[in-house]
Amino acid sequence: MPIVPNFTERLMLLKLNQAPGPMLDFLGAQAFRVLCVAGRLGVFEALRHGPLTAAEAAWQVGADEWGTRLLLEALVALGYVQREGDGYTNTPMTVKWLLRNSPTSLADGLPFFESMVFDRWHHLDESIRCGRPAVYGFEWLDQQPGRYRAYEEGMLAVARMSADEVVAKVRLRSTTHRLLDVGGGHGWYTIGFCHRYPNLSATVFDLPPALEVAREIIAAEGMGNRVTVHEGNFWTDELGADYDVVLLFNIVHAHSPDQNTELLCKVASVLNPGGLIVILDQTISESSGSIAKALIRLQALNYFNDLGAQTYTFEEIANWLTKASFSNVSRVNLLKTPGFGLVIGISIFADLTIEGGRVAA
Repeated sequence: MPIVPNFTERLMLLKLNQAPGPMLDFLGAQAFRVLCVAGRLGVFEALRHGPLTAAEAAWQVGADEWGTRLLLEALVALGYVQREGDGYTNTPMTVKWLLRNSPTSLADGLPFFESMVFDRWHHLDESIRCGRPAVYGFEWLDQQPGRYRAYEEGMLAVARMSADEVVAKVRLRSTTHRLLDVGGGHGWYTIGFCHRYPNLSATVFDLPPALEVAREIIAAEGMGNRVTVHEGNFWTDELGADYDVVLLFNIVHAHSPDQNTELLCKVASVLNPGGLIVILDQTISESSGSIAKALIRLQALNYFNDLGAQTYTFEEIANWLTKASFSNVSRVNLLKTPGFGLVIGISIFADLTIEGGRVAA
């Protein structure tokens, strides 16, 4: 978990500037690497059935006892593991977020998050010097088998954190029957909407490698009769027609303002009058808290390094929607994922109401 200084440490680090604050970032980087190593070794899964001694845990994961003990003690200091007598067991935080049988598990996403920080960002200084990605993200994904799947599993891990809140805050009317998820990848958000609305059918539109994970999830969730996949490139291929709602999640940050306006016009052309567009992305806001601000600005740097792209403000996204003939544009913040927000637009001739913090259309 994040290293949280006590009162004296905060005083010395942040108020009096008598201790080196940058060392917290160094410790944070070390802590994240320890978390990823523990995940790869299977330490948390080994502890899921109850306390194990260091020797027992080492035997379970096929590792050295001394090294395993040092790893477990580091995990205790970080709050992922706790001691029970002579043994070690997972903390409630680990049970919720890092065990694979948890519905909110981030475990499968850790390899991608780790590769982003310690592999992809290896070239960050070169990208900044030359003003474009030293190695574009799509090139990096193609360099080794399995990277595209790791990317989708990383995105799925993030979706598991926010999908329930997103679905709860976007309320669809009974006349909403067809949903299109543009660049939907794993399809988790779409499946969430279909679970909530029994009369809804949906299409997840994306490139073939992205849809491999979607097909597995659709089958596992028993949604094969209501959720289909459509392989294609949303820039060059037709999206279909007569949709009541279109999702555009984690897409606009990857493209320029002119490209986003073009894409939104294309989306508008496939929506029925009164149809709903829902955009999910990181949105810059000066009123955001410190975690949200850090996430948005770090992600902007990440998108620059990966795509030659950046994050945008709500006002910029709203302007594109207006140009694409959407009306009643509004923003809905998400509490579970600071820095992320929904931007809602309605195609021409529709009304929009917001009830209890939820968008109804």
